[in-house]
Parts: sequence; C-alpha cells; structure tokens
Amino acid sequence: MLRLLLIFLFPLIQLSPTWESNFDVAKQRSIKENKIILIHFVKKTSDAKNAKLEKAIFDTNEFVAYANKQVVLLKIDIGIPLHPENEKQYYHNTILIERFNNKMLAPYSILTDAEGKILKRWNHEQPMVAADFIKAINESIEANKQ
Repeated sequence: MLRLLLIFLFPLIQLSPTWESNFDVAKQRSIKENKIILIHFVKKTSDAKNAKLEKAIFDTNEFVAYANKQVVLLKIDIGIPLHPENEKQYYHNTILIERFNNKMLAPYSILTDAEGKILKRWNHEQPMVAADFIKAINESIEANKQ
C-alpha cells in the first residue's frame, strides 16, 4: 500500500535544481557533462523580486528537468558580507561580480560556456515563464555554435 502511495505521489514532489556556488566547480562539471553554465546573481536585499523569479522559472518542474539535462547552475550572492567564516566565498563572488556583473544587478543571469564566454544575459526586468526562458537558452546555444 505504501509503495502505491509513493508511486502516485512521487510525480507531485517538486525537485529543486542543484546550484553550485563556485565557478571552478561549475566549469569542471560543464566540461565533464558537456553543458553550458547559467550564472544567476542574487542579492538578499532584493529577495522578493528574486523569490518571484525563482518561483516562476527556476523552481518549476519544467526548468528543473531541463536544467538537470542541459545546464550547470551557479548561484552567486552579490550581497554576501565579508566575515571570517565566509572569506573565501566572499572573494570568489567578488571576482565573478567584477568579471560578469560589475553593475551589481540582481536578479541577473548570464549564460556562459565552460571558459566563461558570455552567450546571453538576462536582467529579468520583464516577467518570463520557464518555457520562454528555456527557449531563450536553447536559441542562445544554437546561435553560438556557429
């Protein structure tokens, strides 16, 4: 009986995507799994806007399934304060912010290859659903294959 219940409930359980927090780890996964990297910049002070975005795109079953097959996800907090316990992550994030997001935009997403070549940018000012975001990623990948 429990097995039957689990079989019927499992599709209803929404899996969360796995987000890396280190570009080098994301790069290694990108090369190993032959995937592109989606860097998503967040800031705790803009949490309401990001929460809405994550609910509309990143937390949907459609995006999770797509990301698990096609994309390495990397989330960078641009508002992380410098403390002794997070000093390494702070400096790592600072380097990525200088390289990819020097205007300190959040939420802000960038699609890159494993070497960090920018394929597409999103400032998320216009509302978007998961299907449109996935389509934009696919179009960017195709456009950069040439």
